[in-house]
Amino acid sequence: MKLFKENLKEIYPDLKRVANNWMKYNNADDADDLVQKALLRALENQDQFKSGNFTGWVVRIMKNILIDECRKSKGRKFVDIDENTLEQYDYDNLEIFDVEKVINKLGGKCQKLLLLVGQEYKYKEIAEKLLLPIGTVTNSIMRCRKKLYKELYGGL
Repeated sequence: MKLFKENLKEIYPDLKRVANNWMKYNNADDADDLVQKALLRALENQDQFKSGNFTGWVVRIMKNILIDECRKSKGRKFVDIDENTLEQYDYDNLEIFDVEKVINKLGGKCQKLLLLVGQEYKYKEIAEKLLLPIGTVTNSIMRCRKKLYKELYGGL
């Protein structure tokens, strides 16, 4: 393992250069994040590297991470948020007790599911805890969120 870590340290400048090139030198922070994710994944999966081009193996990991992130963000619009943007929304009208009242109106199943989501359980963990299939949990949470939104904001 020590040798593996030393190899990772040795190829770090190459990975950094490749990541910066892929990010078109626009965002050094994103390039750094990409390199760190690749190093972590390589470290986690070091038993899968048998022999060959070590740098190429880690660069391929980095490329796969970048592709996955691009797929996840496809169709999403990213907006820089500043104080002026936040001032457009009237958050004073939506108090915590209002949310609690609405959740209580939604019913027992939604209350339980939204509480578990609020406690940051993963969907798989919720499914195991409630002895339900993961698809049922996912669909139920989606419906409960829609009901909650409709109750809070008056429609979809």
